[in-house]
Amino acid sequence: MAAGGLSTDEGLEQVRWLVECGMVDFIEISGGNAENSTSKLHHSFGAKTLDKAPKMSESTRTREAYFTKFAERIQGLNPGVPIQLSGGTVVRCTQSLGFRSRVGMADAIQSGACQLIGLGRTAVLDPDIPKSILLNPSVSDDVAFAPSHIVKGRWFARLIPVKVTGSGLTIQFFYHNMRRLRNGLKSDRDVSIPSIVFHGIVETFQRGLL
Repeated sequence: MAAGGLSTDEGLEQVRWLVECGMVDFIEISGGNAENSTSKLHHSFGAKTLDKAPKMSESTRTREAYFTKFAERIQGLNPGVPIQLSGGTVVRCTQSLGFRSRVGMADAIQSGACQLIGLGRTAVLDPDIPKSILLNPSVSDDVAFAPSHIVKGRWFARLIPVKVTGSGLTIQFFYHNMRRLRNGLKSDRDVSIPSIVFHGIVETFQRGLL
């Protein structure tokens, strides 16, 4: 739904196809990034990156997810399939993933815009955040939000003489931490992109020898 991509109507048509196939558990709506102001649905994202959860009011709807309005249009189709919107960590200067606050997530569900919230990268950095913060009644709404995170060593990408398509090197930070979680370790928030690349090369070389 960025320039050159799907239009809103094309996206709705794809949802219809998914629903009609009758083999879908839920539909996740996600994509784009904070720097992509060409998105036709970009207005659904709040004007500010929230450092604190907003106060709910009856007159003002909190819209933190990129595709909240799109999700509402899908609900108008009466799909009969749960809709999931993205939420979680903001990776500063690279990509933002929608909902950050408890209030924003709750508002989207209570309003009927969606039935599920995907935490995405937040769950990689802190798998316990639903229990420790978002669903913890002892944590007030003012501080119940997914913290932003700065991935270290993004400058390393500028040293690569070829253009990298897709999500680039920053996503490797999350892949690296997903592997740590798989191995029973905690996520390493301080690991840098150069370190991840170096260890990746070493591991590939070792596997080649074995």
